[in-house]
Amino acid sequence: MRFGFISEGETEAGTTHRTRYMELIDEMLLAEKVGFDLVGTSEQHFAIGGISVSAPETLYPYVMALTSRIKFIHAITLMPKNFNHPLRVAERLATEDILSNGRVELGTGRGNTTLALRAFEVGVEENKAQWSEGVDLLRAAFLNDPFHFEGEFYKVPPRSLTPKPVQYPHPPISVAATSPQTHREAAEKGIGVISSSSFMGFEYLKNALALYDETFAATTHDFPTQQSKSVMIFGTAICLETMDEALKEVGPAMEYAKNALGAYERLSKLSEDYAYMGAVNGVDFHDRDFMLNESAGFIVGDPAECIRQVQRYADLGIDTLLLRIDSIPHDVIMRTIEMFGKYVIPHFTAPQNIVKSADDALEEIRALRPIHEANLRALEEKMAGQLQ
Repeated sequence: MRFGFISEGETEAGTTHRTRYMELIDEMLLAEKVGFDLVGTSEQHFAIGGISVSAPETLYPYVMALTSRIKFIHAITLMPKNFNHPLRVAERLATEDILSNGRVELGTGRGNTTLALRAFEVGVEENKAQWSEGVDLLRAAFLNDPFHFEGEFYKVPPRSLTPKPVQYPHPPISVAATSPQTHREAAEKGIGVISSSSFMGFEYLKNALALYDETFAATTHDFPTQQSKSVMIFGTAICLETMDEALKEVGPAMEYAKNALGAYERLSKLSEDYAYMGAVNGVDFHDRDFMLNESAGFIVGDPAECIRQVQRYADLGIDTLLLRIDSIPHDVIMRTIEMFGKYVIPHFTAPQNIVKSADDALEEIRALRPIHEANLRALEEKMAGQLQ
């Protein structure tokens, strides 16, 4: 399972975006150093409450030049045409892929705040269809040379994409998905899914991922497929030396969750395509135990507790866990990244390399002694028999 560090550059009131971006760069560099597989941000516009990353495509190349191993995921790029024309996304992604030597991935979506949708004049009745057609155009540009496209929103005469990406047939493409319908559509298109429970729990997540798998297996795909299952921890991840320390820091992140999902409730009333978001009304954001342990939106605790919680996602059969580590102070983010890299990630990616305590090692040695002694006796008897 891969681990990703995700941030939205949430900036504390009274500080500056410049300061926060410098912190974010340090966080990404540390993530590479300690063993994370991916870093990424979402594309957010005009956000109120501190979220500051609106142009990941300009942030990433700077950090790409400072790193050598870690991959960069757009989580997510908004695909309705007034946000991003698919062909500009293809050109930018190919350029990033070249500059990073094949270390970029694309998560896509349609937008989930009225602040952004209304500012860019994106209609809630058609943005899902624009996302769908935009992904088709994006893949046509990558897969065919030359390509052409005829659709409701895009009509492109024969052209050849320049430049071409390093990864073949193209960088991995996925879609951010909360609703069962989007999980189904991702599978039908043959692309990956970035799944989120929106704090509605593990059973919701399990069912959505199962639908993705079932639909993928039952679909005949015209394009080359890229099947992948990622889960986004939408609240935050906090891993510190003790449970008490971790729980002490979680308050602002829980407040962020409540405010972010308020936007979902508003959207659910604007369009049938967003109606499923109304289900967040049933989430009790004041139920601390549910939010931290059953909502599938947080991973909070000491290393042992974080390992236990991550195991619940591993049991879902996912290949990537994207950890939003934000809404907490920079020093806590850095400590969390370091603790994940030191204790949690190796448990899932290289368990054979984890150093045992002296007591555990001695206990295992003592348990093997009787087997060793029995084998020695059997060997002596065999050799004695051969001498006779």
